[in-house]
Amino acid sequence: MSIKKSLRIILIIFSIIPVVIIASISHGLISYRLLQVQKENLKKAAELNRSGLESMIETHKTEINLLSVEQDLINLVNEIYPADDLLTDTVNKILKDRKDYNPYCCNITLYNKDIIAVASSDTDQIGKDGKKDLTLSYLYATNKTAVGVSGIVSHKSNSDPHNAIEIGFPIFNTSLSNKSPVGYIVSMLQLTYFDHFLDGVTFGNTGYAILLNKNGDILYHPNKKLIGSKINSTRLAEIVNEYNNGLLQLSGTFEYKYENTNQVFGYCIIPEFDWVLLVKQNISEIQSMTKIILMLLVFICSVLLIFIILFAHSMAKRFTEPIIALRDAMRTASDGDLTVQTNIRSKNELGELSKSFNKMLHIIKTNYEDLASMHDELLSNEEQLRRNYDHIEYLAYHDTLTNLPNKLAFLDYVNSVLVSSPGAKKMHAIFFIDIDNFKTINDTLGHEYGDSLLIHTAKILTSIGDNGMLARTGGDEFLVFKENLSSKDEAINYASNIIERFREPIDLDGETVYISLSIGIAIYPDNGLLPNTLIKNADIAMYKSKEAGKNRYTMFDSSMEDELNRNISIIEVLRNAIDNNEIYVKYQPQYELKSNTIIGFEALMRIKSNRLGPLSPDEFIPVAEESGLIIELSHWLIKEACKFNKKLIDYGIPPKFVSVNISSVQINHPGFVESLSEILEETGLPPEYLVLEITESTLVSSITDATKLLNNLQKIGLKISLDDFGTGYSSLNYLTRMPINTLKIDKSFIDHICTSKKDAHIAELIISLAHNLQIKVVAEGVENEDQLALLREKKCDYVQGYVFAPPLHPEELEDLIKKE
Repeated sequence: MSIKKSLRIILIIFSIIPVVIIASISHGLISYRLLQVQKENLKKAAELNRSGLESMIETHKTEINLLSVEQDLINLVNEIYPADDLLTDTVNKILKDRKDYNPYCCNITLYNKDIIAVASSDTDQIGKDGKKDLTLSYLYATNKTAVGVSGIVSHKSNSDPHNAIEIGFPIFNTSLSNKSPVGYIVSMLQLTYFDHFLDGVTFGNTGYAILLNKNGDILYHPNKKLIGSKINSTRLAEIVNEYNNGLLQLSGTFEYKYENTNQVFGYCIIPEFDWVLLVKQNISEIQSMTKIILMLLVFICSVLLIFIILFAHSMAKRFTEPIIALRDAMRTASDGDLTVQTNIRSKNELGELSKSFNKMLHIIKTNYEDLASMHDELLSNEEQLRRNYDHIEYLAYHDTLTNLPNKLAFLDYVNSVLVSSPGAKKMHAIFFIDIDNFKTINDTLGHEYGDSLLIHTAKILTSIGDNGMLARTGGDEFLVFKENLSSKDEAINYASNIIERFREPIDLDGETVYISLSIGIAIYPDNGLLPNTLIKNADIAMYKSKEAGKNRYTMFDSSMEDELNRNISIIEVLRNAIDNNEIYVKYQPQYELKSNTIIGFEALMRIKSNRLGPLSPDEFIPVAEESGLIIELSHWLIKEACKFNKKLIDYGIPPKFVSVNISSVQINHPGFVESLSEILEETGLPPEYLVLEITESTLVSSITDATKLLNNLQKIGLKISLDDFGTGYSSLNYLTRMPINTLKIDKSFIDHICTSKKDAHIAELIISLAHNLQIKVVAEGVENEDQLALLREKKCDYVQGYVFAPPLHPEELEDLIKKE
């Protein structure tokens, strides 16, 4: 596309966009303002016509009220029913005359104080009991005027049914001091009474009024068939109730989709009757008024577009003519005619560009020979550039410290070997080699010695065998690829040779160091068909060597990957266990042997995954500790245990101790003591009923000053239990110097306490030693009566195990404690 055409299009687009945006915003603002004005009109119409409705009801109330003070009516309700026929006939005539006077009045009935109809404009009503009538019940209970209390009632007049409402007044005998009513008068008013008044409330073609009571019954609607029925909208039916509950103002507006149409409603509550008058109009009809404005805006935009197109064409021509002239001159110069000149006389940047172009051609012409000689010089430098490229390529594929191939070169080489014989039955091996404790050498001797060690290691590995490729992949890791092995034993022998070779000391500039290597071996094609897969599996096998004690080799097998994948799956489960409700707590009770009663219980974390099923604590706890997720999970466990124990105390159950195991990862986490204080404050559990179970190994591996930590925990009131005593260091320093409240004998001693005199004697010594130090003893894992009897004989304080109860769900433990 030419620059002239592009410039014209850009000018048109950037000129018309602001016009369109302003027009759109204007149209939107006008439409919004029109909608707001119409909302206010609907609201005012509802408020205005509410007054008219109140006046109409008030007129009818006045007519009925005048009847209530007629002496003949008062005399009749004071008579014992049935009353004198002459008086009854007189009152019936008064009521009928009043009913005939008002064409919208269906019936007027007089009731005595016992709510028995004693007179009526409809003589069939005389004698009827009105106790079940809501209007009469309201009059009897409140002694106040009742309007529409019974909702919409149906009344037949000349065999034609009419929807009506009841208006009732209590009748008082003013000659008596007693203020209780002597009777009641009830008038039935047809709903058509409102038609003439409300039919005049219209807005456009879709706007009209709707009158509802608090039950959602339609008292007025332009569609007469709907009068007397429930309105088919919960939102509209609940307006009066929302006002009575303080959720709505007396009047207002809202937008609502009614009868599948978006509509605007203005409403006004009539509190005296619990009615609401709605005046509504379709939003689409209101918005249709803006079409004229939209058409005008479109016309204005069209005129402006024509003007902008003409203006853009003129401006594009003015600015592009010099550019086109300059382009033609450049084409001529590019064809070899360096004598061409441009004659642009503009006093702007294009004029300056023309002058600069002419000057440039002059310089090029006069320096053509210099350019030619420069070209020759560039050709002479090409060889040097090629040599530099070769060096850069070498750096890309080699390690600069050891001059060994790097991982990229290693992958290229292995891939080429595997691709060259895809179907051949050949065996190859990749060895993943890592220097053990390399960081220690860097930290103690310095990085210069570390680099020297890497160079020596590379030389030694190079000297061991051939028929393969050695590469350094980074840090202290090396890769070896051995081709065309005769058997797996050949790979094992090669790895053994490496291990043996590095048993000898290495001299690093006067410093003698001993190092060992951990090696992982992956065999092609058994352990993978692709280079990256083989390297990954060799890496996994190498880490198995590390876990097994270092200074050894390990052959990869699929179970290693399965274990790794299993651990990854467990980590994913643990990471989301709390959110997915896959973690829960079981409690195993602890019994005091002296009283045979429950004195506490241990909280045990359990996981039941939707994907992996139930997970054993022996499986998921080490993974949680290694991944650090144990901190979040243990925090959740402690909080749940405290909440449960506090609930038991609140039920009136005598307080019990709840024990929770604490991981070395958690106890070493910053803010551990503070987080315990927050949990106790949040749950309200007294701290003396929370016991932290800490193993000997935790105290040694996690902190340097265990005594200070345990003292801080006891300062806030917590109890400390030394868990799994006898399986770790069993140092008497723990018992004499650290503030320990209880000591738990490990299950491994309890299992053989009845069959091994040695275990029984050790258990007795532990119990005796603890008692002499004023420390209580808990035996865990007690599973039979013989073990229980022996522990009772040895004066063990507390027992925990299946002999009394397995780990229980919270509800089961609660029932067990209550039964006790």
